Amino acid sequence: MRNLNNWLIVSLSLLTLNVLNAQENKYTRKNKTADTIQYTTDKCYSRSIKVKDGFLYAANSNGSLYRIDLQSGLSVNLMENKKFEEMRDLEIVGDTLIGMQSGSYGVLAILDNTQFLDYVIPSGNIWHSVFLDGIDFKGKTGFVMGDPRKNIFTLSFSEDGGQTWHACEGKIEAMEGEAGFAASGTNVQVLNDSTFVFVSGGKKSRFFMTHDKGQTWKQTSLPYLTSLTSGAFSIFMKDSLNGVIVGGDFANPDLNLNTAFFTDDGGEFWINAEKQPRGYRSCVHHNGDVLYACGTNGIDISFDMGREWIPFAHGNFFSMTSDDKYLYATIPNGRIVIFELVDSKN
Repeated sequence: MRNLNNWLIVSLSLLTLNVLNAQENKYTRKNKTADTIQYTTDKCYSRSIKVKDGFLYAANSNGSLYRIDLQSGLSVNLMENKKFEEMRDLEIVGDTLIGMQSGSYGVLAILDNTQFLDYVIPSGNIWHSVFLDGIDFKGKTGFVMGDPRKNIFTLSFSEDGGQTWHACEGKIEAMEGEAGFAASGTNVQVLNDSTFVFVSGGKKSRFFMTHDKGQTWKQTSLPYLTSLTSGAFSIFMKDSLNGVIVGGDFANPDLNLNTAFFTDDGGEFWINAEKQPRGYRSCVHHNGDVLYACGTNGIDISFDMGREWIPFAHGNFFSMTSDDKYLYATIPNGRIVIFELVDSKN
């Protein structure tokens, strides 16, 4: 009986492995089979990308902001002759583009579809000498998170589409070695006109949520490995209860231990993914019922709100966006890879 039981265990294990391998092979792609856009010859890369009305917009490490016509393939730098150290995040609010500079000081660039319009530097020096990590909007309500200044996180909100900004009243003290990771501008999210969330990383990694525009905050510790290069990098909340966080250790990108967590209770508890992404992930993006998480060794997908992740693509990816047909992912040297979206029903 023992031999029969052992045979059954081995057979079931092999069957499970074969099913998983077949599932992975079904979705795994290689970059050479996907279309690639070369939108600039500059040695830069985009940490934030958006798509709207047939145009891609890529905010880049050298401070440029390219508009790419998806029909003609033509690209133009909307920040030509404008001095931005770098652009870490990009949002589209109505017909307005808002680019976020990180670096020696925080500032926003306001543009339309064709040209630069103005800079936004809030009054009161609330972003003076602050490294901004992420910006997000829902309607005209915006939220910006920046690294600690005098040991207090820099948290701001806007109610007019990003024209003016106010410091959040609730103050959050950073712990030793704790800050934000501006890897893809997705460590912050606006859920509605009063609810914002963000995640921190480093020697301490935490999840934060406010329901009153930052007057008060609730927080939850996240079980990431403790180091300056580890922690939460990106968050997506489907609603006020269900969400996903991805991250890891960018200094050890192939380490797939404690890289992704999910919640179904509004962030009171974060549960380790049952099947992890293949390593460090800098950006999580959703389209319909499918989640995509990218990093330096590829893209993984999830059909169950982050409980299990399946390999999708190989390569070094920084950020992602999508329309109703395609996933757009940025890679080094001014390029964007285009994939067909996964149908969760197939």
